[in-house]
Amino acid sequence: MGVIKDFFGDDSLTDDKYIALSMLGSAKASATGYLAAVLESATPEIRNLYFNFCTQCAQSHEALTGLAIERGWYHAYGDPKAQLQEIVIDSTKVITPNA
Repeated sequence: MGVIKDFFGDDSLTDDKYIALSMLGSAKASATGYLAAVLESATPEIRNLYFNFCTQCAQSHEALTGLAIERGWYHAYGDPKAQLQEIVIDSTKVITPNA
């Protein structure tokens, strides 16, 4: 059992799956922000800088997605009903201790 599990317990949403999925969301948000900055930039130098940051975010998102799919944390092409059931179970874990 890891340090995080020792601190938060077995039923915590702080395991590798949820950390990786949070990182995926953050990478997506960062890439979106940098892409908006690319499109709004007035000078080619700044546009290129933001474009490179956007590319790095997209690459890290791709690597994290591959890891999440490989480990079974993310089912990109899974059955929609099964995905929804998993989300309901995860949501219940969040709500139940705090209700």
